[in-house]
Amino acid sequence: MRRRHQVSQVLESPAMALCRRVGVMRRRGQHRRALLMLRNAAYTDENDAKLWTLYGAACARMGRRDAARQAWGHAVWLRDRDRDPVRADVTRGLIDGLDVSVDQTG
Repeated sequence: MRRRHQVSQVLESPAMALCRRVGVMRRRGQHRRALLMLRNAAYTDENDAKLWTLYGAACARMGRRDAARQAWGHAVWLRDRDRDPVRADVTRGLIDGLDVSVDQTG
């Protein structure tokens, strides 16, 4: 007699599922589609600093520096509001790095 093993499924949040799908799209080379999904998700859940940070990173990769700066600025504001100074400082570092790369290329 065979025994069936029950596989416990870990329920993932919608944001985590989106991050997984975006990673798959990026590996397939569908960067624009991944960017649009992140943008829609960030504007849908305006209080998720992680989504805003990921959206900013996608914008930076696509050369959309102004959108990246705006997204990361919103993420910093959310992290400061949520009293998460460590992540807020890291995100500020991303903005500073974006400004440095503009100075070096422009």
